[in-house]
Amino acid sequence: MSGLEEARKLVEKYFEGKYDKGNHPYFEHLEYVSSKGRNEEEKIIGLLHDILEDTPLTEEDLKKLGFSDFIVKTITILTRPKNVSYEKYIDSIIKSKNQTALFIKIKDMEHNLDFTRIKNLPIEEKKRLEKKYRPNYNKLILKWENER
Repeated sequence: MSGLEEARKLVEKYFEGKYDKGNHPYFEHLEYVSSKGRNEEEKIIGLLHDILEDTPLTEEDLKKLGFSDFIVKTITILTRPKNVSYEKYIDSIIKSKNQTALFIKIKDMEHNLDFTRIKNLPIEEKKRLEKKYRPNYNKLILKWENER
């Protein structure tokens, strides 16, 4: 089984029955981020970017399943610790100098900021999410453009 197939199997198992704010299966979000990957490694990381944050799986579990050190390290960078503010979390991604983590987080946030897929989201919630995500997204984009 390829790494991408293994990643897909994991997210299907661990995100089964979970839904996003738009009441879409959460798996669709992971598939979207994965689809933006420019190679197999990025596609795997896109699928697994929330696996450590939202499931009982650990870095060691991912290593035992055969995922490379780079993939596991990048997923760890993309995992927000519970006691860290969102802004500090974004800063830590930038400070990591991991271009793959930066790219995947940008794609993740683009999907999170696409309110057309969340039809019945109250305007106050849209404003809250925009306030939370937009400045951090802009910070990531600026870093991405400066690195290229």
